[in-house]
Amino acid sequence: MNEHPASRATAATALRDHLLGALHPGDGSAPLFSAVVVLVSDAGERLVSEAHGLTADYVDESGRRRSGAPVTVDTLFDLASITKSFVTATALAEFRDRGYLESGLEGLRIPVSEWLPEYRELPAVTLLDLLTHRSGLPGEWGDNAPGPDAWERFRTVLPTGPAGAGHAYSCVGFIWLGLCLEAMTGRRLDELLGERILRPLGLARTGYRPSSRLEGIAATEIQPGRGLVHGEVHDETAWALGGVSGNAGLFGTAGDLLAFAEMLRIGGTHEGVEVLSPSAVDLMTTPVSGPVSGEYEQAVGLRVGEPWLRALAPTSARTPAGHGGYTGTAFGFVPEGRRSAVLLSNRVHPQRGADERFAAFRQKLMELAGDL
Repeated sequence: MNEHPASRATAATALRDHLLGALHPGDGSAPLFSAVVVLVSDAGERLVSEAHGLTADYVDESGRRRSGAPVTVDTLFDLASITKSFVTATALAEFRDRGYLESGLEGLRIPVSEWLPEYRELPAVTLLDLLTHRSGLPGEWGDNAPGPDAWERFRTVLPTGPAGAGHAYSCVGFIWLGLCLEAMTGRRLDELLGERILRPLGLARTGYRPSSRLEGIAATEIQPGRGLVHGEVHDETAWALGGVSGNAGLFGTAGDLLAFAEMLRIGGTHEGVEVLSPSAVDLMTTPVSGPVSGEYEQAVGLRVGEPWLRALAPTSARTPAGHGGYTGTAFGFVPEGRRSAVLLSNRVHPQRGADERFAAFRQKLMELAGDL
């Protein structure tokens, strides 16, 4: 943390230059995105609020250049896999009321077969397995064509290996988690998430299947058979399932996502009201022992200590936690610390790619955010 105003201003300028350099490269390479918003806060005080670019900027099939509206801090972005973080919080809020969190992690070792009949003839897969990507389920759903039978087809996707034996990031696992929550509560996932997390946090702009005008939403990819994906979920599987899914589908603003991160940073409260119990936040920010498959440790629903997260507060006593999304989104925070940061971009617009370039951009951005 930088205590000197002049040095902090210099760091903020460097951060802005980093964003503009990715938006308008001077080396002849393509822009990394057309739209970007970054917020950084320290102990609740907003240090950086940057919004740049256009909600869309592409060449259509006729060769005509198309441009969207100027980006603001209120622009909606497809949050992609950050949806999993909100679904995790929703699940833990529900589990707390059911008494499952009274014994910590042990309370999550309940077989999902209690609610999902498809799992009753299989080796036990638990709630904890789904929440920590150790269920033995595949990462993606291969047969993800849209259609009236999409959910029926999805429900045939079952584990291909034993639960708990390995760690493999699984969108499929979080779709099953959403189905489990619906079976457990008798509520639709979008309704439950709104009741448990969005409304208590006052996140009026965040939700599935946005109804806002397209000018206020960052476009994503031009996809075969869909054309320009704009105002609909980018993730093909979530789209095939109707746009409401446990793995992806949420749209939100940077301010809303920062409020979510800040709630987790300070232990589960928002404006003096408990949204998540301290035990739930501990589960989301404390590594769960077991196998891992990346440069991070796995907590319940969140990643801990991934290199870009560590860059946010490299000397902190607590390791930063957070999550990213394929569309170019990310958030991180220091549990019980001071710093939170949000990055929203549409780095898959108009086409996906440049994964390594985006990873390097995000790493440097978080280093600059940590220097503030």
